[in-house]
Amino acid sequence: MPVRNKGVKPVRDVAKRTKRGRRAYIVPTDRNANGIVAGESFLERNHLLLLSLMPGFTRISDQSICVDLENENLLTSRQDLPKKDGKKAVAYTADSEIERHDGQIFICESKPSAFLEKHADKHARAERILATYGKQFITFTEEKFSPVFISNLENLKKALSPAQKERAAGACEKVGIALKNRKRWPTLELKESGALSNADIFFGLAYGVLSADLSENVFSGDGWVNAAHGSLDHLKLMDI
Repeated sequence: MPVRNKGVKPVRDVAKRTKRGRRAYIVPTDRNANGIVAGESFLERNHLLLLSLMPGFTRISDQSICVDLENENLLTSRQDLPKKDGKKAVAYTADSEIERHDGQIFICESKPSAFLEKHADKHARAERILATYGKQFITFTEEKFSPVFISNLENLKKALSPAQKERAAGACEKVGIALKNRKRWPTLELKESGALSNADIFFGLAYGVLSADLSENVFSGDGWVNAAHGSLDHLKLMDI
């Protein structure tokens, strides 16, 4: 089980569930002081994976804030929830929190769309309370997270691994040479022209040498890639 640093532990550490035989989904990221964030469902994991890749964000935390819905307070520990008649106040613990480069903080809920109506009242109360603290509440569902999109995110994450830096540099150089001839290519033609592997293409996409529609299979017969000229705009995959 990953070790959390003191002082930066989540309100509810779902990574500890591995000790009790339950699955936790770990996503490595340098946007968290612990080097990882954790989700308790595959849906949460996919959202954390996306948030760890999207440009423009400086920090990501999991289960970092508890909203006391009865007293309208924000707490850093569920142990701080006030009790009445021996029962703790009704609370909401956010799945994740992200900070944009401009300082705006977003509190994120990962929820299957089929359950949104059931939790609508709790989410509305949390959204209203969070707004008084200058934090925006957003909900992510399974929409847009197709198997192809998830696979592309996973491959981008692998490409950005620190252990792959040397290989990535070589791949980006090869891709750059191939792009001197044309700035837009069918992916399969670019691979053949530059003697590139699938991994080389993902290195190019991860480091802003190439861009593509990541909701599609990049390597299908209809897949195209473009010269990105250092831009990572193709990784801005959610309007946040």
